[in-house]
Amino acid sequence: MSWLFGLNRGQPEPPPDLPVPPPPPPPPGGSGGSGGGDKPKDKWSNFDPTGLERAAQAARDLDKSRHAKEALELSRMQEQTVQMEHQSKMKEYEAALEQLKGDQIRIQGEERRKTLNEETKQHQSRAQYQDKLARQRYEDQLRQQQALNEENLRRQEESVQKQEAMRKATIEHEMELRHKNEMLRVEAEAKARARVERENADTIREQIRLKA
Repeated sequence: MSWLFGLNRGQPEPPPDLPVPPPPPPPPGGSGGSGGGDKPKDKWSNFDPTGLERAAQAARDLDKSRHAKEALELSRMQEQTVQMEHQSKMKEYEAALEQLKGDQIRIQGEERRKTLNEETKQHQSRAQYQDKLARQRYEDQLRQQQALNEENLRRQEESVQKQEAMRKATIEHEMELRHKNEMLRVEAEAKARARVERENADTIREQIRLKA
């Protein structure tokens, strides 16, 4: 009850945004009109307004207390609102973070797919290039083998032609020898016949000479 007797007058004033109660009505005057001390005093002349002031101050304190409760409730509601907004922002932040993580995973996946595609393209390009080189080497080997076969065939043909020429030359030589031998034989036989004929003629002439 100390507030009722004005012991807490040194307490801080309420916040300026809270409504201020109207001032209490002024206490009634201690004397009547301008008649001075001649007129007799009424029944309120000895009234002490201190109690009324204390009552008014108590009413103001009660009003302040009521507004303080409202201010506390408002502050609590504002704090709840701030906390809810903070929680909402935290949820938004967490959702954004999850979205960011998802985007990072998606981007990493896309980058990995791009890398795999690029590696696949490079592997295919290398494989195609290696296949092209292998085909070229195979074609070169075929051309070299074909050239070698043609060279061997040419040499074989030349060898056959040489052998044929040698065979023909041998045959011609043999025929020439045979012809020469035949001519020599004929000549020898002719000479032999001529000699025999001469001898026979000589014998006949000798016989004729002897018979004569």
